[in-house]
Amino acid sequence: MPKVLLADDNEEMLETLERIFIFYNFEVEKAINGAEAVKAAETTHPDLILLDGMMPVMDGFEACKILKSNKKTKNIPIVFLTANYTDTKDRIAGFELGADDYLLKPFNSKELVARSKAILKRSEMMRLLKSENEKLNHKNKKIEQELESLFTRSQNIDKSSIIDELTGLYNYVFFKSRLNEEYTRAVRYNTPLSLVVVSINNFNKITESLGFQVGSYVIMKIANYLVNKTRISDILARSEDDRFCILLPHTDKQGAYFEAERIRTVLSNGEYIEDELIDSSQFSRRRITELQNVTVNLGVATFSGDTVSISNEEDLVNQARQALKASADSGENKTVAYEKLN
Repeated sequence: MPKVLLADDNEEMLETLERIFIFYNFEVEKAINGAEAVKAAETTHPDLILLDGMMPVMDGFEACKILKSNKKTKNIPIVFLTANYTDTKDRIAGFELGADDYLLKPFNSKELVARSKAILKRSEMMRLLKSENEKLNHKNKKIEQELESLFTRSQNIDKSSIIDELTGLYNYVFFKSRLNEEYTRAVRYNTPLSLVVVSINNFNKITESLGFQVGSYVIMKIANYLVNKTRISDILARSEDDRFCILLPHTDKQGAYFEAERIRTVLSNGEYIEDELIDSSQFSRRRITELQNVTVNLGVATFSGDTVSISNEEDLVNQARQALKASADSGENKTVAYEKLN
C-alpha cells in the first residue's frame, strides 16, 4: 500500500484529500504546514508528498526546497496542489525546485489520484533502472577493487562522498581525485591519458516540460548507456552541471577520438523515454516524442607526455571543456578533439 503525505493548512481540504486517498487504498499521513511536512517526511518516509502552495509557518515552495536538499527526502516525488499560485511562473518555479507535478484547486479527484499513481509508477521505473545501474557497476571489478582499497585505508569514508546517488557513477569530487592519480601515473610512466566530457543539450527543456522525475530518469538512462558501452578501464563520473566525464587511461588521441565517437553514436541513438514511461505521464505522446530525442556534444583532450602544454590535470580538463565548447558551436551531436582546434 503506497503512503502519501498530505500538507494543507485548510482542515476541510485535508480531510477531503485524506478520504479520497484512503478510498483508493493509500496510507495517509497529514501535516498542516510546510514545517510539519518536512519533519513528517523525514520520520515516515512517504512514497509521495502533496504540498499546498500557501501555508503558514512555512509555505509549500520553501518546504519543497528543503525536502529536495535533504539526502533522506530528496528522491520522494512531490506534487503541488494549490489555489493561490496559478501563474505559469509559479508552475515553473515549482518544477525548478524539483516538483514532479503542479495541480490547481479545485481538482478532479480521479485525475488527482491517476496522476499520483502515474508518478509512483515512474518512481518504480527509476528504482529498477537505478538497481540495474548499480548491478552493472558492481560487475566492474576495477571499481570494486578501488572502493575496497579505499575503505580499507580509511574507515571514515562515506560511500556517498564517492558515488553519485542518482546514477551510481563516481561523483565529480572523487573523480577529480582519481584524475590526479591517473595524471601523476601517466607522467611517471610516460603513458597517454585522455578525457572525454559529454554534454546533454536539451536536458533543461525536458525537465521544464516534463518534470524533475522524467529528467532524472533521462540522466539515469544516459548513465546506463555509458556503463554498458564504455570499457572496464574507463573511469566514469557525473558532474554537478549534469555533464558526464570519462577518463581513458592508456589511450592516445586517436583512440580517444574513436571511443568518443562510439559513445556519441550510442547516446544520440538511445531510447530514453520508453512507452511505459509515456503511458504513465499526463503529457501527450506527441509532446513527449518531440522531447525524447536527446542530443549530445563531446569534447576530447589527451595528455601525450608533453608537460608543457598540459602541466597538470586541470589543463587536461580545461582543454576538454574548450573542445566541448567548439563542439557545441559546430552543431548538435558532434565530437571535437582539442588538437583539432588549431
